[in-house]
Amino acid sequence: MSIECEEDLWILYNVIKKGDIVYARTSRELKTRSGSKRKAMILGIRVEWAEFQPFTTRLRIHGIIVYGPRELDLEGQRHTLSIDIGSVITMFRESGWVGIDYERIVEASKKITIPVLIVSIDDEEYCLAIVKGYGIQVISEGYLKLPSKFETTSRSSALRSSIKEILNQIADLMNRYGLKILIIAGPADVKEYLYEEVKSDKRFKDAKIYIENTSWSGVKGVYEVLKRGTLIEVLKDHDLVIEEHLLDEFMYYIAKDPRYVAYGIDDVEFAAQSRAIKKLMVISDLVRHPNEETRKKVEDIIKLAEKQGAEIKIFSTVHETRLKLKNLGGIAAILRYPLDRANT
Repeated sequence: MSIECEEDLWILYNVIKKGDIVYARTSRELKTRSGSKRKAMILGIRVEWAEFQPFTTRLRIHGIIVYGPRELDLEGQRHTLSIDIGSVITMFRESGWVGIDYERIVEASKKITIPVLIVSIDDEEYCLAIVKGYGIQVISEGYLKLPSKFETTSRSSALRSSIKEILNQIADLMNRYGLKILIIAGPADVKEYLYEEVKSDKRFKDAKIYIENTSWSGVKGVYEVLKRGTLIEVLKDHDLVIEEHLLDEFMYYIAKDPRYVAYGIDDVEFAAQSRAIKKLMVISDLVRHPNEETRKKVEDIIKLAEKQGAEIKIFSTVHETRLKLKNLGGIAAILRYPLDRANT
């Protein structure tokens, strides 16, 4: 499971149970003759408990080590995994994955969590790939087959022709899959040329376009983009757009008919108990609140909203959208139908 956003952390937090085995990359302090040092490794632990670490995006999973480097003999000792956005984990449940937990994991892994197309290109090869919740789907790859650099005129003509063909592929994919974000990557100036062509093409006027330097092109270049953390920055930008749209919709309803909204923990709790929530917005601070009673109340609201099929967005960007929601009590909802007590 790849943790791409705070919603993924929330799913993991609610799915994980005592006795599950979780494998993840971590580090551990080891004693040596000269003192101690921290060593990176992959550990598997049998879960005892999990909790959000207050004021961070980290999910802490504590348990007993059942797998680790043989030479270190760590089995039976306790360890806490710190899972954050960008982490990759493997989970195992001895009784098997069934029921609601299985359904939530499958649903999370199937969806395109980030509507992103990556184009990795240089003067020899290119690759177009879509980012999905479970990894990368390579859609198209090929070779540019350009004439020698000494054949300036024919090379320039062939490059224009190749770029035109790739532009058409990009436009088709973004339209077909509803993609809104494009990352153009590569080691040479061909990516710069493609970037400028995309920027001037009216078909991409509504798309967010990023450019990234990589050492490789083709499929290797696509995976290098992921390793460089570019996708996390893109995700933050995309999250911001979603947050802005949700808040705009909330403000529209509060002006039109306040009975269609709820904000503040008590009002939103009432709306959740009334099965009225259509869209729920929560700042990440509340999900990880240090006060156990407050945190539990917020968790119960989210679970109720999930059961009602509500759209849920955890605001985690460092932006004014989060501040606006915080000023509304940190939690707000757009309702399916009016509730006279929603704001009382």
